[in-house]
Amino acid sequence: MNFLLYYLLRRFFVQLSFTDNALLLEKGLILRRKSVLPLGNIVRVSTERSLVHRILAAKKVTIYAVRGKLTFYLRGSETLPFLPEIRSPSIRPRFSELLSGAFFDTRALGGIALLAAFLRRLSSLFGGEYFDRVMSAISDTAETLTNTLSALHIAVPKIAAVLAVFILAAWALAFARKLLRLSRFRAARHGGLLRVQSGVITLYDDLLVLNSASPVTVSPLSAILAKRAPIYLRGVMIFPSAPSNKAPKITRALCNIPVDNAPQIKPPLSAFMGFCAAPLWWAAGLSGGLTLVYLSKWFRSAMLLKTVLYCGLIVSLYTVMVSLLCMLHSGLAAGERTVKLSMHRGLRLYTYTVPHRTIVEETFSQSIFQRRSGLCHFRLATSERLRLTARQLIKSEIPRYTPF
Repeated sequence: MNFLLYYLLRRFFVQLSFTDNALLLEKGLILRRKSVLPLGNIVRVSTERSLVHRILAAKKVTIYAVRGKLTFYLRGSETLPFLPEIRSPSIRPRFSELLSGAFFDTRALGGIALLAAFLRRLSSLFGGEYFDRVMSAISDTAETLTNTLSALHIAVPKIAAVLAVFILAAWALAFARKLLRLSRFRAARHGGLLRVQSGVITLYDDLLVLNSASPVTVSPLSAILAKRAPIYLRGVMIFPSAPSNKAPKITRALCNIPVDNAPQIKPPLSAFMGFCAAPLWWAAGLSGGLTLVYLSKWFRSAMLLKTVLYCGLIVSLYTVMVSLLCMLHSGLAAGERTVKLSMHRGLRLYTYTVPHRTIVEETFSQSIFQRRSGLCHFRLATSERLRLTARQLIKSEIPRYTPF
């Protein structure tokens, strides 16, 4: 609907103009909405050209500011007058790096949503027959898996096998989509701008402003074990898979941010419960539930209940393992020009490289229990409203390395 109104009927619904200092955008016919975006507030310009857009010689443009964004459509040959042309040589990763980057960036939950949307669209376009075929294939695969495990004397309920096959198929679909998006990946920097291009079916083009940004590597368990991770800037992947020993060099080349080789302050082993307490309590509770099931004669044959408890226990123990690895790799390293802060969030390790000029606030916080052990949380706030926390550090060690 937006494409119809704001591109095909653009003459009636959209008015786009530029001044020396601002972008002016008006949308609507009866109810007009006028947006004024100062050019100095722009931090990212994203262009997307799907197959339909290219057939109709169009492109979707989204301009991000420090707060908020504007979206509109242009003709394929139209350019934004305030954007310079970047002719610097591009950095092109190897296919193995694209493959590992797509693997690291694929999430099962996102894949489930993608597969559900795909099945809904398939049913609406081609009828319920194709939907039934896909679900039948998933059910047949789950039945084969159940029979194979039964031959190995492993009893698994049919519903658990169906869910496992569905999640695996969803992840595979999301991985294939991510790999297609990363195809033909290249990045080039020109002065204070970084351009990232990728895609085969849908073409993506992102232009990033490097004024006060903090690049970040995002490492799931597989990336931590492989000692390589994707690098992101302002929500855009700028390199798909950087080895840990080469990440500072790649960050310097793409973002013009020098990474100081400073010693890292890490949480002590005594801070284990500060990272793993919640999943450990869940694991203990689920273990107790399984014990009661096996001791009780009424629930001894409740296969579905056992499956749920076992799945919950496995997830809890997996979370404990990931939290422990994130604790071992998290911490703070403050150099003369940048601060490298690694923090645990969810099931991933985020490592930010923050230039000193962007830091606007630093905070120490201690609970009653932390005062006895000498631990604290160290928080940084940047000019772009980014708030980062290094948890469970020894407070007496931090002033030695922080030059603020």
